[in-house]
Amino acid sequence: MLFWRGTTHRITAAEGPERIASEWWIEKAPPRDYYRVQDAEGRRLWIYRDRPYGGETEPRWYIHGVFA
Repeated sequence: MLFWRGTTHRITAAEGPERIASEWWIEKAPPRDYYRVQDAEGRRLWIYRDRPYGGETEPRWYIHGVFA
């Protein structure tokens, strides 16, 4: 399940993760794990999470984009 824009979406398919690191000149930026997901209505989203580092216990999830 994904809660986005005030609505709960049921995820029916997912691909990933694809790990993408930040630029080498940016210090202390954690790598991101990207996923391509599809919900029950057919929407295809590109989501990612920042991997937890330090004292952080839970990763944070974000919508990076919507596929046409």
